[in-house]
Amino acid sequence: MLHDERVRVDAQRNRDRILEAARALVAETGVDATMEDIARHAGVAVGTLYRHFPAKEDLVAAVVEDSLAQMASLTEGALASVHAGAPPGAALGQLFREIAERHASDQAFKSAAGRLDVDAEIAAAAPGSAVARSTSAITELLHRAQIAGQVRADLTLADLALLLGAVPGAGTAPHLRERFVDIVITGLAPPLHP
Repeated sequence: MLHDERVRVDAQRNRDRILEAARALVAETGVDATMEDIARHAGVAVGTLYRHFPAKEDLVAAVVEDSLAQMASLTEGALASVHAGAPPGAALGQLFREIAERHASDQAFKSAAGRLDVDAEIAAAAPGSAVARSTSAITELLHRAQIAGQVRADLTLADLALLLGAVPGAGTAPHLRERFVDIVITGLAPPLHP
């Protein structure tokens, strides 16, 4: 391996370790994690961290971007399951359950999920961006579930985002959070007497 190639591989490895450490600390403590804590957790010098991310905001933005990409994968996976024959209402409920679980325990993911509720940001999202991909997939999934009569006809993306925002956090006993999510998913169904 050439020296320059080795330096690039080492630099990428350090960047990946920094992002992994930042994800873990931001998930646990939110944006209050210090750069020194992140560097120590990643096993790199603080100077190395600052070479990759000159400001804490850059690092937090990279962590949230990664969470947005994970959100896009979840929503697109749920839609793909419908294309493969899964009932859209069940796929939407399972997606809500998965996002709620991540939302409750991962502060970066919670921030990413919250961005789905910002109409101006959705409108301004670049085509192909993680926000645009997530919004497109969940909107189509919701529409298909409504056409199939499996969720309320008046349910909106903003409603789903509001419900996700109400998911009890990591300090809540898991069985209580699961009960909350079960109640919400049951409430997504169409009323018995329209």
